[in-house]
Amino acid sequence: MTRAIVVRAGRQTTFVALPAWYNGQILVPVETGIMMITTGRTREALPGTNLWVRARLNVRSEVDLALQNWAPTEPWAPSLPDAAAG
Repeated sequence: MTRAIVVRAGRQTTFVALPAWYNGQILVPVETGIMMITTGRTREALPGTNLWVRARLNVRSEVDLALQNWAPTEPWAPSLPDAAAG
């Protein structure tokens, strides 16, 4: 598992940096919905969020990273309106 940091969150695509892959200088696109479900946060609250993810860090292209098994680094605290309603 490696750390990922959400840099930007758009309506459909969120961009994350992986510090262990090219020093986090290349942003990797991820579906925003996956990030919202994984973190329990709204799209607006995603930037700056730290996560764990399984990745193949010995590759040269973000397509080959094979990102999977996303998990928040902090205890899950829902901020989505539906999650808060219970």
